[in-house]
Amino acid sequence: MKRYKSLIGLLSLIIGLSSCEMRDELWGKGEVGPNDGVLELDLSSLYNGVKISRATDAVDNGTTTGNFNEEDINIDNYTLVVTKTDTQEEVEKGLVSDLKNEEGKVLIPLSEGDYSVKAYNYEGENVTVSERPFFKGEQTFSVKKGVSTGVDLSCKLACVEVELGVTESFTASFKDDYTVTVDNGEGATQVFTKDNLDKKYYFKTPDQQDHLSAAIKATSIEGNFIELKATIQKPADAEGGHANLADGDSFVINLTEDGATDSYIKLGLEVDLTFTEVGETIEIPVENIIYDGPDVPEGGEDTDPEEPEGGNTLTVTGVPETYNLSLAELMESGEMPTIKVDMASENGIKSLIVSIESDSEVFPVLLAGMDLDKPFDLCNLEDRPEAKTQLESLPLITEETYNQLHSGTLTEYTFDVTSLVALLPGQGLMGCHKFTLTISDGNETKEGTLTVNVTE
Repeated sequence: MKRYKSLIGLLSLIIGLSSCEMRDELWGKGEVGPNDGVLELDLSSLYNGVKISRATDAVDNGTTTGNFNEEDINIDNYTLVVTKTDTQEEVEKGLVSDLKNEEGKVLIPLSEGDYSVKAYNYEGENVTVSERPFFKGEQTFSVKKGVSTGVDLSCKLACVEVELGVTESFTASFKDDYTVTVDNGEGATQVFTKDNLDKKYYFKTPDQQDHLSAAIKATSIEGNFIELKATIQKPADAEGGHANLADGDSFVINLTEDGATDSYIKLGLEVDLTFTEVGETIEIPVENIIYDGPDVPEGGEDTDPEEPEGGNTLTVTGVPETYNLSLAELMESGEMPTIKVDMASENGIKSLIVSIESDSEVFPVLLAGMDLDKPFDLCNLEDRPEAKTQLESLPLITEETYNQLHSGTLTEYTFDVTSLVALLPGQGLMGCHKFTLTISDGNETKEGTLTVNVTE
């Protein structure tokens, strides 16, 4: 009899242990109380109407997954937060990978009540503009005692996606020194150039805003500078009835040549808008792209811009010029000659591109450290913050002067490169150094080179 009771006890223990193991598998990693239910979460990220869980998923021939890094769409990397509605207490928080049980399921025991659950790939709520997409999903649900509550949570883009492209007609008519500054109206701006063409940026979704703004600067092949402002308005009858910009709106802005006369060429925009939640794309109607700028001609095709009075409008002095500097003579005299270029135009200086070349092995490295090794436009340094800081510290420009150059309103300017040239003999940088300036006032473009030869 004792042996029979022992066997019953042993069987009860085994069954009890098995039940605990099965309960852990069924209910997840937390302890289950007598009044608990369970959240059974099915989590995914959603883009262009396609549910994806990781970058290796083969969906829509890679069109969707190819746009993102693994860390941004692999839901195992997402942070999950469960909050009790009445107390706003975070009852569960952690990485999805840590909350999954051995079966790969997210099963969280919860007491009876109302909750919200949210998941996101990173803390992107207050990021104004980024190269990293911000995916987020949030949903409310209720838990009943002894009941498993299934929640299907899709994390979608919680930002506005913007990409810049160019058409063949644009590249055939304009130089590649163009800049496009896109603004969401609430402090999020991004400068697009040839260097970040076809690259996506993610803007914070503004409140109660129905448009993006774009400020465009470009130079035609003939050397005419064009400055244009455009308002890209979301159609009032957009998908879902959202006339204002909304999470998941994706804009592809293409620069295009937009007609020409014998003496004038225009640029314009073609814009596609995709609603990434459903994968639907529409073309923004022409009437929803509103242009504003001095270089947009009025009237029909036969309307030519007025010729400026007096013919030439831009005056430049100081180039071409060659300076021969002897290190020994400079050390003896202690004086550095003034090296400068003066320019003036009633139209305002619209573009001032500086390109520096040197046969020294060291000087280009020094320039690279200041982000001055590639051509830079003193009228537009929005995408070159390090270069702007260095130019102000030399100082080649001041903040006030730059703001006037950037707005195109500065009518007289002296490009004084003395402080930069002084680095050459000071650092023992012998050789030939060339500073080539390309200056435009929107009507004329002039180019010249300052050549500085440093010898011992």
